[in-house]
Amino acid sequence: MADLPEQRGRRAISLRTRLLVLVLVPIVGFSAFASILVLHRFQRVQAAEDAVRQVRAAVALDAVRARIAEEAIPLVSSVELVDLGAEGPSATRESGLATDLHTLFDEATARTDAAAAEARDDALARPRIEAATERLTAVRASWGAGDTPSERETSNRQLFDKYRYLVDDLSDAVDAHLATADVEGGGDTDLAHALADLRRTAHATTLAGEEVPYYLGFLSAPEGAEGPARQLFLRSWSGFQIASADVTASGQARVRSGWTAALADEQTQVVDRTLAGAVASGNHTPPDSAVLVSLSSAVVGRDDALRSVLDIAAAQAVRAAEQYRVDAQTELVKYAGATGLLLLLSVGGVLWTSRSIAAPLARLAGAARSISRGELVDVVVEGPPETRVVAHGLGAAVASLRSVQAQAQAVADGAFDDEILQRPVGGPLGGVVHASVQQILGVMRDREQLQEEMAHQATHDALTTLPNRAEALAQIDRALRRTHRTGDRVGLLFLDLDQFKTVNDSLGHVAGDAVLQTVAQRLRQRVRGVDVVARLGGDEFVVLVEPVQDEKGLLDFGQALIDTVSAPIPLLGSAESQAVIGASVGVAVSRVEAGAPLDESGEAADRLLQEAHTAAYRAKNAGRGRVEVYDDDLRQALAAQAALEDGLRRALVEDELVLHYQPVTDLETGRVRSVEALVRWQKPGEGLVPPGVFIPVAEASDLICDLGRWALKTSLTQLAEFDAAGGPGSGLKVAVNISGRHLRSPRLVDDVRSALEASGTAPQRLALEITETVMVEDDAAWARLEELRAIGVQIAIDDFGTGYTSFGQLARVPVDVLKIDRSFVDSDDPRTVELVRLVVGAARSFGLRVVAEGVEQASQVHALQAVGCDTAQGYYFSRPVSADRLPAAVTGCHEIFDATCRFEKAS
Repeated sequence: MADLPEQRGRRAISLRTRLLVLVLVPIVGFSAFASILVLHRFQRVQAAEDAVRQVRAAVALDAVRARIAEEAIPLVSSVELVDLGAEGPSATRESGLATDLHTLFDEATARTDAAAAEARDDALARPRIEAATERLTAVRASWGAGDTPSERETSNRQLFDKYRYLVDDLSDAVDAHLATADVEGGGDTDLAHALADLRRTAHATTLAGEEVPYYLGFLSAPEGAEGPARQLFLRSWSGFQIASADVTASGQARVRSGWTAALADEQTQVVDRTLAGAVASGNHTPPDSAVLVSLSSAVVGRDDALRSVLDIAAAQAVRAAEQYRVDAQTELVKYAGATGLLLLLSVGGVLWTSRSIAAPLARLAGAARSISRGELVDVVVEGPPETRVVAHGLGAAVASLRSVQAQAQAVADGAFDDEILQRPVGGPLGGVVHASVQQILGVMRDREQLQEEMAHQATHDALTTLPNRAEALAQIDRALRRTHRTGDRVGLLFLDLDQFKTVNDSLGHVAGDAVLQTVAQRLRQRVRGVDVVARLGGDEFVVLVEPVQDEKGLLDFGQALIDTVSAPIPLLGSAESQAVIGASVGVAVSRVEAGAPLDESGEAADRLLQEAHTAAYRAKNAGRGRVEVYDDDLRQALAAQAALEDGLRRALVEDELVLHYQPVTDLETGRVRSVEALVRWQKPGEGLVPPGVFIPVAEASDLICDLGRWALKTSLTQLAEFDAAGGPGSGLKVAVNISGRHLRSPRLVDDVRSALEASGTAPQRLALEITETVMVEDDAAWARLEELRAIGVQIAIDDFGTGYTSFGQLARVPVDVLKIDRSFVDSDDPRTVELVRLVVGAARSFGLRVVAEGVEQASQVHALQAVGCDTAQGYYFSRPVSADRLPAAVTGCHEIFDATCRFEKAS
């Protein structure tokens, strides 16, 4: 029988070659894997080297930080305790105290400059050192700066804050370098401990540098300001005590003993006794000049003593980082050597294996060719175990073929009763029978597998392979049935992922699917084998726990699930691309009711799931990333909320809602040109329901949109009635609050148009107040606001300053009015007053009007007038009043302004 072309083509490649190729494939894979291991160790060496650089950079920066902190002491002493007056630094030097302090300052500046010059040798720290040196030069130059004595005094008294900001900036840089070193250290215990000691010591030395300036600030505090100054000093002193105790408790013996010795130093004792005495006595009288000079000199000595301990901690950190690098290099050499040796052994093993089995396989192939030609030759069993198995199999095939030949002969002879026909037969005839049977079995297996897959798809989520909502309810129902018999309880934890929508929107649905798959995998790994994890849909999961012995354990388990889910999730196979989400967990436990009949309808499972979902919703509203349990309090709160919601719906239908108006007074003329409409609920038999009670309930449902439509329609209708009646209430503008839900509604523009058209009011007399948080969270709402502004309606940002809008965004935010939150108006902090001034200035720059909320005192009115605020509203002028009392309130606002504000402004 001639060989087919395909057979000749296949014989062109030898058996030995095929075997070598077959065996070399895993060797190549192993080599690639080994290369990855070696590369990983090489990267670890690089990370170790970077950790060394980071530690050295941190040490260099901390040395400069310490010297700058020392420099501030004598200079702040001269500013705080020596009267600079209008003459500036030259007058200060006339006193002996000032001369001594300035001598100490000159010595300190020399040490600072020397430390900065030495730190510049570190390439990693050099940019931050140069920036700090430039800022330090500016700070030194600001001493005595100003054209007038008052300006020079103000500039001098700001020196400590300037030095403190510079020291804080360098401290942050030190912490950043140490944190990077810790990360690059890859969890090395010795390096982590050394870095922790260095952080603790650096933090303690930084706080030590702040004690004396705060003490001097307390001594020099003007009459009436001693209390805040003493609080700052006590906070600084106690902070150093805590930090010092933390260093003393350090795990490193050298640092601990060094710090103890530094605290016992004579100069340190001088400073500590002085400060401790001030803390104990609360004496505000400055000591004599000799004590001050001695204190300023002792501070330098104490800082040097504490700095020596910092040097010990820094040296330990550098040694630990160096040791980590050496260990990483040693590990790299070991891995590379082991990889090379294993590769050589593998290649040798391949060659030996090829030689040992090629010859037996060749003889086995010859026998197979003979058999394929119909020659039933004997097969020799030899070679390795696998080849011997094949030879045995081929020999068995030959025996089967001989049986077939005998059976065929028996059939040809008509010996149908021959016993041989009853025997199982291999070979061609047996193969046909066997193939037929296998085909039937295969069809049956395929059908069963298809049925199983269809059943699995019907009960499981395709993305995560977890049970779906239907299967979860079935599992809950079965668990409730079991516990009904045993008297146990079932626990259900409802997980609602936090920030998942942000991941989906910013990174795409592929990343979102990867996050869901990772969460599902983590949950499966975290729960017990008997617990059930299911995905209800979207970003909602449940964990079924049975039985439950302790509800407190469920709460702890819920927090553990939050921690598991909240770990960063790598994306796209790279550690640099990560998604960070969280979870809110609601816990519900089945209630055991003695003698209650078994629920056959499945409503108990639905109820338990709904209770867990409700608890999760409360956890999300309470700040996310927490666990809440569905208990009697929540059950009662939901019942009360439902009753309040029903009452509010009835109030809209039965006209129980009213509007109160609060006038907005012009701070230039005292005239009331606009009012803010506020919804009130006049509940029969109970009186006015506070807005804080029913507004949150309305916001949790679509009722808030109905309230907004009612307020728009009613306020504009009453505005037309004020105009028709004439008098003080005519010609006013009205502002109506719009909720975030209503703002996101596509009906908002139509609602506003309808209310304007129904009342016949000009759009320019209507303003919509939106909180800045809602505007920042929903960019799509900007288009609706632009459309409303296009028809003449004004937009106001309510409670400005409490959200996230920056001054730079005001140029593109669709807004006409800024309403300053009452917390800024009510504050006496000079920084808050300056912030209000900045808001007013920024508003004027962008052509916006400003309304100050919550004005309750004449002094607040005067302060707002001083910064140029346009208008104000609050209890000082008028509380919110009903529509019939509005004309009198408008007149009263004008009278109050004339009586208390106009004269003050004119004066």
